[in-house]
Amino acid sequence: MKTLFDLREKQDVEIYKDIQNLYNEPLKIVRLEDESITPCIGCWSCWLRTPGKCVMKDKMSEVYPDYVNSDTVILIMSTAQGFINHNAKAFFDRTIPHYHPYIELVNGECHHVARYESYPDMVFHYDNENLTNKEEQVIEDYLYRTAYHFKSKAYRIVKEGNLQLRKLESRNANNQAVHFSSTNPMDKLVIYNGSPRKIGSNSKLILKKTEEVLSDRIEIRDLKEEGKWEEWAKTFKNEEHVMFFMPLYVHAMPSHVMRFIEKLQPSKGSISFFVQSGFPESSQSHYLEAYFEQLSLRLERTYLGTAIKGGVESLQMRPTKSQDKMIEPMVKAIVNLVCEGNFSTTDIQQLARPVRFGGGRKILFKLLSKKFINIFWDKKLKANEAFEKRFDRPY
Repeated sequence: MKTLFDLREKQDVEIYKDIQNLYNEPLKIVRLEDESITPCIGCWSCWLRTPGKCVMKDKMSEVYPDYVNSDTVILIMSTAQGFINHNAKAFFDRTIPHYHPYIELVNGECHHVARYESYPDMVFHYDNENLTNKEEQVIEDYLYRTAYHFKSKAYRIVKEGNLQLRKLESRNANNQAVHFSSTNPMDKLVIYNGSPRKIGSNSKLILKKTEEVLSDRIEIRDLKEEGKWEEWAKTFKNEEHVMFFMPLYVHAMPSHVMRFIEKLQPSKGSISFFVQSGFPESSQSHYLEAYFEQLSLRLERTYLGTAIKGGVESLQMRPTKSQDKMIEPMVKAIVNLVCEGNFSTTDIQQLARPVRFGGGRKILFKLLSKKFINIFWDKKLKANEAFEKRFDRPY
């Protein structure tokens, strides 16, 4: 079965026939317009309470069987601000139930273990009319990486006269193509907290510690407060220094963060980013870093850099002293940014280690994952009386 998911804002149907001509069997058409995909909130219910099933009750949940049982899925997406738009990003975030929380190492990087025996090929199509060449490359690299992590082959539909199907090849992220800049010490830094979690937010905990040090030199705005977005989008134009602080979701920002970014207009001032991820290695965040570099150019703001810190998901599992020790270098990086007007290169490089696992680190991580990480997930599953269902394949 081949299924076409239309994730665009404006869903004209003319392109369906052209895409159909690429295949010699009928396509099933699923239209997931805006608002039909509830953003993922990182609640882990699909891993720990109802293994393989998302607890959200929306159209996305209804079409999970179409995704899992297809040999090919075609995803037609809109773009915004030089990236896939928030609806497409929400779609990727909500595919997490198709994988286990358990971890395996693949080429020195952490991957979620497959829940199903096989996964569909992923075919992407998006309009490149308003994209720079570098933005188009960033999107293509991100989509390949997403398919790679989802254990799928990746293709892109491109228009070369007629529509053509092109297989995507492995490529490292084109990050650090824009150099970190400096500015004057800041009177105030506005930080947008991009965590979607209502409880148990590591981002909120880290930013609280940062606020204790910097006091009124920072202002934290929680992007879960959607009712304030219009006001914040207006004031963004007048804010001299802004930072986006967020967890990594499927190699990029949580979808609600992208939705807010779509509202922003070019303006003067500085912009910086801080990405914290559950996986320990910083390479997982390079595809998002590459986008943020291009976003800073699109917004015409001075790019002060992107700080990356992996392994943060374990933060609240640690004793208080160990938590403080883990948080301290993250706070230090932000304090340096505010007080000196730049990220310390040494601090940023230290935060980003390891970039990937190699040699002895691979062996050590494999031992730790079996002894501690996977046991942690089993313990949580048992607490939720879901352990016996952990290998369920509901679709």
